[in-house]
Amino acid sequence: MSNLYVASPHGFCFGINRAIDLAKETSEKYKEKIYFLGELVHNQHVVDWLESELKIKTVQSIDQIPRGSVVIIRAHGAPPQIFNQAVAKGLTIIDATCPLVSKVHQTVLNLSSQNKKIIFLCNSATHDETVGVVGENPSTITPIVIDDISKLNIDDSQNYVVITQTTLSTIETKDALNFIKTKYPQITILPHICQATTDRQNAIIELSKTCTLVIIVGSPTSANSNNLKKVAESCNVKSYIIDNASEINFNWFSGHENIAVSSGASTPESILEEVVQKINEIIHQ
Repeated sequence: MSNLYVASPHGFCFGINRAIDLAKETSEKYKEKIYFLGELVHNQHVVDWLESELKIKTVQSIDQIPRGSVVIIRAHGAPPQIFNQAVAKGLTIIDATCPLVSKVHQTVLNLSSQNKKIIFLCNSATHDETVGVVGENPSTITPIVIDDISKLNIDDSQNYVVITQTTLSTIETKDALNFIKTKYPQITILPHICQATTDRQNAIIELSKTCTLVIIVGSPTSANSNNLKKVAESCNVKSYIIDNASEINFNWFSGHENIAVSSGASTPESILEEVVQKINEIIHQ
């Protein structure tokens, strides 16, 4: 018989809870039509619930929002030109950007004012957080995907500062930053991985000492969920990421005595509970 362990902490982080609370408050406060600019959080279950319960429509462009409406900026943030477009269109702006992401934006502004050149270490150049951060000053900030750091080639390294996306894999990021610091000893490094991300990844690292299988419950578009899976794999543990209980494969569990499950920072607890229930049914039958 196998044992199932649920990672602690897991699930919603401070930034996600704050964004959802802001959406609820906005729906109660305003009579005008309300729109999310992009997915408020990277989880379709949450997006569907918000649209159904709060009657807030998700759009992908300011152009899709009528004048005089209310727009909610997603938790991942947005570049300043988006805010400018919203103001020009007479929209009421509700900024649900995670405060920790906002801190990265402010860091970019501060470094740019010092004429520093910035490298933004990220999962993807097209990720919402990356687009927002780079948008603060595209002429001085360059997004670099972790997998591409070996291609990094810069002069005047003492004038460069490396900052990071908030939801990166702590293990991969540590290795990447060590590589950069070794290659460019004079470079400045200011990591910004948030504490919630770190705590959730550390929980997986700890469970990986005794568990041989890890299941991550999260959206395939969620960076922090995918990085939980990466962390488990970095610990040489077999890992899968699933969106919900229907994606569980019965064949995964054979031969595994200790199994761990966790959920991404934008995954509802109810979805995790359904996964835990189904896994328990499989391993105890």
